[in-house]
Amino acid sequence: MNIETDQIQTRKLGGKPEQQLLNSFFVAYKTARIIDENNKTYIRQCKQFYEHLRQIGSESGAVSIKTVAGRYFVNEQMVRFGDTGLSGAMSVVREWKAVGLGGVVLIDGIEEKDIARLFKFLSSVKPGTDNVERLSARLKSADLTNVRLLSAREVDAEHAGTAEEARREFRMAARSNFFRAINVMQENVKGLSDSQEINVSKTKRVVHTLIDHVIRDESSLIELTAIRDYDDYTYAHSVNVCVYALTVGVRLGLDRPRLAQLGFAAIFHDAGKVKLPTDLIRKPDKFDEEDWIQMQRHPLLGAKTILRGLKHDAHSARAARGAFEHHIGPDKSGYPHLPDRTREINLFSRIISIVDSFDALTSGRVYIKKAIPPDEVLRKMHFQMHAKFDAFLLKIFTDIVGIYPAGSLVLLSTDEVALVLTSGETDHTRPYVKIIGNQQGPLPEPQWVDLSLPEEYERKVVRLIDPERYGLNLSQLILRD
Repeated sequence: MNIETDQIQTRKLGGKPEQQLLNSFFVAYKTARIIDENNKTYIRQCKQFYEHLRQIGSESGAVSIKTVAGRYFVNEQMVRFGDTGLSGAMSVVREWKAVGLGGVVLIDGIEEKDIARLFKFLSSVKPGTDNVERLSARLKSADLTNVRLLSAREVDAEHAGTAEEARREFRMAARSNFFRAINVMQENVKGLSDSQEINVSKTKRVVHTLIDHVIRDESSLIELTAIRDYDDYTYAHSVNVCVYALTVGVRLGLDRPRLAQLGFAAIFHDAGKVKLPTDLIRKPDKFDEEDWIQMQRHPLLGAKTILRGLKHDAHSARAARGAFEHHIGPDKSGYPHLPDRTREINLFSRIISIVDSFDALTSGRVYIKKAIPPDEVLRKMHFQMHAKFDAFLLKIFTDIVGIYPAGSLVLLSTDEVALVLTSGETDHTRPYVKIIGNQQGPLPEPQWVDLSLPEEYERKVVRLIDPERYGLNLSQLILRD
C-alpha cells in the first residue's frame, strides 16, 4: 500500500460535507476573480457554499479553512477533494503564502448576503502589496465582522508537527512515484525501440500520479531531478522533463485534461532518439558535425514514432507535436527547419523546450558532457539564448526553480553544508533546507531548517556547492532521511 495513504489513514479525515465545503470554497473563490458579483453563476456558487457551510456550522459553530504544508483542513479535519476545486486551490494558496495568510475562520452567524462580498474581498488580494495585517484591517472596514483571517505563522505554529510530518511524507511519496515513472519510461523506450505496442494506459496513470504530487508539493519531485548517477540517464531525463513541464503547467493554471496531455507529451518528447544509433546517444566525447546532423533528426523521428506506435488521440497528437517542435525557438531558429516561418509553436512545445534545455545543460549527460550549475544555466537561458525561449514561460520556470533549486547543495554563512528541500516561497534567497554537515564533518542526524523564519536570520546561503568537488554523493544525500 502507498506510504502516504497508510499514514494519512491514521489521522482524522474529513467526510463528504467537508469535501463539499472545501470544493465549493475554492470554486467560488476562483470565479470571484473573473466575473461580476451579480452574475447568476457566481450567485449560485456562493449559495452552494453557504449551504455547505450551514451544514457544518450547525454542528461545530465557527468553521475554519486552513492550508498546512500543502494539505487542506476544515476545522481540524484534513480534507481530500476533487480536481475541480483543486485546480482553483493552487493559485489561491500561492497567493495566501505570499501575503502570509494561512486560512480563514467563518464565525457562527455569518449570513448568506455576506458570502458574495467575502469572496470578492478575498479575490482582490494583491501578493505584491498586501499582508495579513493590512487585509484584516480592510476586512473590518468592509463590515465583514463574522470573518477572521489566520496568519500563516499562527497556523504553522498550531500545526508544527503536522507540517513537518507532511513534508517528510510528501518526500517519501515523491520517491515512490518518481522511480515508478522511470520504470514505466524504461518499458516504453524498449517498446518503441522494438516497434512493440507500449502500455499507454500505464503511462497515463503515471502522469496523473505526478500531476497529483506536483499540485500538492512540487519541490519534493523537483528535488529528485537533481539525481544524475543513473546507469542510463535517458529514462530519468524524460521523467525530469515531465515533472518540470507539469510544474509550469500548474503555475499557468491549466486544467486536469490539459495537464495530462502536457505530461504525456513531455515524457515522450525524446521518442525519436530510440531510432538513432545507441553509440551516438551514449557517446562519451563531444559531438562532431556528423553527429549533430544525426542528432538533429530526432524531432522528426519522434513525431513519426509516436504517430506510428501510439493510438491516435489527443494525447498522442500533442506528444507528436511536442516531439517535433521542442527544438524550435520563437524566432523559428533551431531544428527541424520550418518552411512556413509564420507557423506558431504550440504552448506545450514551448514549455518542453525550456525544461528540456535546463535539464540537459545541468545534467551534462544529454548534449554536453560537462554539467553546468543551475544558476549559470538560467543566466545563459535568459541572456545568451533569449531568442530560443518564450520569455514569459522562462520567467515562470525561473521562479519555480529559484536561485537555489530543490536538490542543490549550498554553503551557509555558519560554515554548514545544507541540501535545499524547498525554494523560498516569498524570498528565494532563504529556502527550506536540510543541514547535513559542518566544519567537524557530517552530522549524525540531519537538521531541518526553514531559513525564512526570524529565528534563523543569522543563517544565510553563501553559495551553491559542487558535490563532486567535495567528494559528496548527491543521490545519497537526497535519498537519506
